[in-house]
Amino acid sequence: MSQGKFSSPRPHREEEREIEKAYRDLTRKKTHKTYEHKVTAEDVALAAQPLPSDADVPDISIPNVAANEEAFPTEDAFPEMFPNPDAAPEVTPAPESVPSPEAEDRQIEEAFRQVTGQSVKPRAKVGPTFDAIPEEPEEEKQESNRKPQWLSEVVEFCQQNSKLVAAALCAVSVMVIVCVILLFARSAKDPYGEKILSNVYIGDINVGGMSKKEAVAALNEAIGDVYTTTDMVIDLSGTQLRITPKDSGASFDASGAVEEAYAYGRTGTQEERDEAYQASKTQPYNIALLSYLNLKTDNIRSFLAEKAGNSGSTLVQTTYGLEGTEPELSTDKFNENAPTQTLVITLGKPGVGFDPDEVYDQVLDAYSQRTFLVTVEDVETLKDPDPIDLEKLYKEFYIAPVNAAVDAATGKTTPGSYGYEFDKEAAQKLLDEAEFGEEVRIPMRCIEPDILDASGFYADTLGEYQTRATGSDERLTNLRLACDAINGRVLNPGESLNFQDAVGSLSTSRGFKSAAEDIGQESTPGGGVTQVSSTLYCAALLSDLTVSSRSNLSYLPSFIKEGFDADTSLTIRNSLSYPVRISAQYSGGYVRVSIAGTEERDYYRMLGSDITKTIPAETEFKQYAYDNAEGIRHDDTIQEGRDGYQVKSYSVRYDKSTDQKLTSDYITTSNYAPVSYIYAVVEEPETEPPTQAETEPPTESWEDEPADSEDEEDFSGAEEVIWDGDWEEPAA
Repeated sequence: MSQGKFSSPRPHREEEREIEKAYRDLTRKKTHKTYEHKVTAEDVALAAQPLPSDADVPDISIPNVAANEEAFPTEDAFPEMFPNPDAAPEVTPAPESVPSPEAEDRQIEEAFRQVTGQSVKPRAKVGPTFDAIPEEPEEEKQESNRKPQWLSEVVEFCQQNSKLVAAALCAVSVMVIVCVILLFARSAKDPYGEKILSNVYIGDINVGGMSKKEAVAALNEAIGDVYTTTDMVIDLSGTQLRITPKDSGASFDASGAVEEAYAYGRTGTQEERDEAYQASKTQPYNIALLSYLNLKTDNIRSFLAEKAGNSGSTLVQTTYGLEGTEPELSTDKFNENAPTQTLVITLGKPGVGFDPDEVYDQVLDAYSQRTFLVTVEDVETLKDPDPIDLEKLYKEFYIAPVNAAVDAATGKTTPGSYGYEFDKEAAQKLLDEAEFGEEVRIPMRCIEPDILDASGFYADTLGEYQTRATGSDERLTNLRLACDAINGRVLNPGESLNFQDAVGSLSTSRGFKSAAEDIGQESTPGGGVTQVSSTLYCAALLSDLTVSSRSNLSYLPSFIKEGFDADTSLTIRNSLSYPVRISAQYSGGYVRVSIAGTEERDYYRMLGSDITKTIPAETEFKQYAYDNAEGIRHDDTIQEGRDGYQVKSYSVRYDKSTDQKLTSDYITTSNYAPVSYIYAVVEEPETEPPTQAETEPPTESWEDEPADSEDEEDFSGAEEVIWDGDWEEPAA
């Protein structure tokens, strides 16, 4: 019957044996299960060779199997499994023509029917069935024919004696399992009770007699995280280098070190293990920490090589900074008892040279010993740190004091603040005495500003001036009102004041009177107020304020020095750094104006003027009737005359400490018209007509007078006249 390459062998059945017996009786032939191999002479000769004797078969002993020998097949119980090696193998000659398996089956079934008269029952299918495999190509048949005969016999033997082969494989498997169990049992039994041998040290830590877990715990307790948190410091004669854990990669492998400690006495030959055990009783066994430090040695070598090859890399420059809390410096929060900061200057250290290989070895030794300071003795100074620029340092930490300020728009005063500095002279002395690497501590101190609040703005009198006040009560009233209008006025830096705007309207509704502007002049509303504006003008010049606008009076006044009068159009501006305050008053027969502020000048001023041209006053006559109501008599003076002048004014600067004259600064030129003398002419009763020469006054005028050649001379050539504010009043 056909059998595919992947078919399972069919079991023998009684029916099959009967069929084969019937077929043999009918044909006297045996059935053939395969027709792939043709029996040759070589096959017959090979089959005739005797099987190996028991002596040639290797002894395969299975431990502890003797007790189960009856479980294995024996020759007496199964003779078919133990063929006689001396018997010659039965060789069946190859048929001349081999029928196909299907034809053979049909012949067998036909013979069975002839002998028994019964039909063959269909066989039950056992295992998977497959279609017939196509006949192999001729090349494969030839290749199959070239296979050794012994291999085919081994395969056939295994097929025919499957139970015996299975038993042998089971025996071998049992033997292997037993050997593995014995080896495991032997290795599981530790001769030292799973403890590290005595006197075993990891670094300087004794882990002898500990279990692995106990040893790891002891190492972690003794070493902790010191390698991952501590810098390695290299002291080069005062210059320090630092290798951080990040740069070195230092971390300790406690488990790895414990494994090596545990392996001591458990590895090598039995003789070596016994020797280690005996030595552990009396001698220490040391395991270096360095072996289990995860150091980045290349990084350490490169770092040292760079520092050693470049003096600038080991050079330590000077550093500095403020220590402590900065005090409140604003005036409203300042506490004079509060502590100030300290300027700490750490001087630099020179750059040095050293042997990087020698230092590298010292660094590794330090890591191994759990020390983190390496002191190197043999160093060479190569470069000094940069010198300290104390002036630059002072400017960096200096805070200038700030004076109080006044808001120009609102007039509100902003408080000032204190300054901050250190004593440069004392600091320089400390630095000169210090050595490389030393720390110098310099205390800071506060500086009080000149003006802390609004009251401090007006502590100094910058300039003041006074003029003698005369005239009618109406005129004096006008002077008082004008002084009150400008008294207390504050001019912030850059701010201006116009006198006319400040005084306002000179109407009687505001209290002003009609009075003469000056002696001998006609009355006008508010007459006399120009004396106040003129006094303010002089005070402004002495204070170094800027005069933006000024015009002199038409006639030289009697209340002030020539060249220093000003009409009501006067405008002054505060060109100083701080506010100023104007004080003006009439009292005791004088008009006084002073300007207070913050004095910053190292000089003072005085005013002076020169008359560069004089224009004589004319004489005029005014006629009155003989019986005039005023009672004026002939030759009475109706108006005092005054000469006209051209005046150049200036101010002179003097040094405050020496009173030495510094400069004479030109101010302006003022021109004043002359005032004619007027005399009364009283008509007498006529006895005879007067002549023309007796009745007509002179017609010559100062405007017709030829110009004096000296009028245009340079001001610097004029004689200097310094006026201190006092002079004799002209006769009424």
